[in-house]
Amino acid sequence: MSSEPMTASDKPRQFYHGTRADLKPGDLIEAGYSSNYGARKQAAWVYLSGTLDAAIWGTELAAGDGRERIYIVEP
Repeated sequence: MSSEPMTASDKPRQFYHGTRADLKPGDLIEAGYSSNYGARKQAAWVYLSGTLDAAIWGTELAAGDGRERIYIVEP
């Protein structure tokens, strides 16, 4: 075991996306489509979070009646 301190680049980073959309492995989440929130205008970005709490908040704000889902995503 190294005595060197761990840096941010040494630890793998995990990101989450909270939604009501039913996505499959390999599906892309892209900007340029109707937003899942608010007035559902065309989104210029995609939200992802480094914390599970923020992803849960995303599911609660997501439009629609579908089941709340949290996905592990890669930027």
